[in-house]
Amino acid sequence: MLKMIPIYLPILKAKPGEFEAISQLSKRTADKTLPFFEISRMGEKIREAKRFKNSDAVTCKYLDEIAQKISDVWSGRAALIDAYQWPAHSTTESGEHILTYIYAELKSLGVDVIPVIGYDRWDSKPYRLAMQGCKVDKDDYVCLRLDSHAIEDSAEPEFFEEQILNILNDLSLEPERCGVLIDFGEVFSSPLEDLVDKANGIIDLLRGRGFKFFCTAGCSLPTSIDKAVKKNNSTGNIMRKEMLLWQTMRKEYPKLNWLFSDYGIRGPNMVEDVIAQHANGKIRYATALSYFIARGHSMKLGNKGAQMYELANIIVESPCYMGKDFSWGDFRILECSREKFRGNSTQWIGIDTNHHITWIIAEVTEFEISHIISASMAT
Repeated sequence: MLKMIPIYLPILKAKPGEFEAISQLSKRTADKTLPFFEISRMGEKIREAKRFKNSDAVTCKYLDEIAQKISDVWSGRAALIDAYQWPAHSTTESGEHILTYIYAELKSLGVDVIPVIGYDRWDSKPYRLAMQGCKVDKDDYVCLRLDSHAIEDSAEPEFFEEQILNILNDLSLEPERCGVLIDFGEVFSSPLEDLVDKANGIIDLLRGRGFKFFCTAGCSLPTSIDKAVKKNNSTGNIMRKEMLLWQTMRKEYPKLNWLFSDYGIRGPNMVEDVIAQHANGKIRYATALSYFIARGHSMKLGNKGAQMYELANIIVESPCYMGKDFSWGDFRILECSREKFRGNSTQWIGIDTNHHITWIIAEVTEFEISHIISASMAT
């Protein structure tokens, strides 16, 4: 049997909801998925948790815990790991950089770690030395993450290219052993034309160097649901610019190896470890080039958590619902519409994310097939 090649790189918070989503993927979907786990920064809530109360090495314990949870759902497979929200010089209590620490822990637990190299952090000597110390076997590779700093620097081509070459030289890596992720972050307010122009500029500078793959990433969902759907107890559609961007780049540079990437259903700027007093009930359902969003009202008001029954029913009754057999997430939405469970916010992150990943794999696969057919007809 041929081994499936990953086509989707979802950037996911290393949190319980996302772990549940990943654990419930079908094998076929999992085989085409290369997850990018973002290790959330430790806040006071975590530091003061009872399970860490008597520990003299809270950071180590926290990273051990995250590594174990990733291993529980992804052991024996490859995953990208980063800690973008942490200060670049962050270390454990023993003085080891947090990334080399969790990389080693994950590898010992059977996860094939793909190091993520942050362009934005390369000027930090502790970070640079830590990443230089990562052992990358000759058949393995790394992923170069180009965030807003890199995108801004690309306006000065000579400086930008010099920085890229410096990173590769510092790591003693050839471009063939390095993928490139152009990470636009939250793109809710960004015109699609601007994203395309900036991505084009970077690809034109790098495409001839032989990088292993390219992908563009972004999240069209805003930090707050009220920006996406203005009124309580209503629905709305948000265009997924990140998919339109990827499709545009895929067509424009057909000879490059492309993966699709996005942030699932939780954007990079969403506040973590803060309990919103009046969080709204909501379901974020990926459909053709958009998110279909069913928004409820404050979980503190009216029918409170029971509102999820109606929101799930809205999804099930909509033309975009894919049916209970499409994914575990779709099955759970149907179960909720039948009032068999309500779910809490973490569970709904898992449900929405599971459907999202399954949908994206189908969407990218369909696009690739149509692209190949169109190309063959053109010749």
